[in-house]
Amino acid sequence: MLTESDLSAFLASPVPVVAVTARHAGVRNAMAAGWSMPLSMTPPLYGVQVGKERGTHPLITGSGEFGVNFLPLARARTVHGAGSFHLYDGVDKYARVPLTEHPDAPLALAEAFLHYTCRVVNVVETGDHDLFVGEVVRVLRDPEFYDAQGVFRGSAALHNGRGLYVGSGQERLAFPKDRY
Repeated sequence: MLTESDLSAFLASPVPVVAVTARHAGVRNAMAAGWSMPLSMTPPLYGVQVGKERGTHPLITGSGEFGVNFLPLARARTVHGAGSFHLYDGVDKYARVPLTEHPDAPLALAEAFLHYTCRVVNVVETGDHDLFVGEVVRVLRDPEFYDAQGVFRGSAALHNGRGLYVGSGQERLAFPKDRY
């Protein structure tokens, strides 16, 4: 049964966490983001919320593109590191965490099971964050995490607040489209 709660529950609900990557003028960065979502199929759009004070913000603004990297639960420490250190403090997260660039896609992390390269098509101010809306121009995925039908078979990292990560689990429920 639902009961009244304070806003701490707003920030401590389990959400998929991604590593958002960006680079501009010779500077690269990755940040953890719990606020990201698909926005449209046609055209394929994906959105990420980035705090205006974050080091990744001017890199996305300057380059007009960003990467979205989904990591498995086994790599939760990697995405946590991307959110624990800050570019403005002079930290190279690629060296400190460490993070590995995909050899053929500089915004993709080799540690990811799924990656989107996005070209910014809109920026929406949403309070202390900006929503970067990106058209997905490239998708990379690790086939080891998917079955022959393309169904995800891994455990994605979900952030539950205060440094706690849980897995997306292996439970599967399937409902026919023509029946409730």
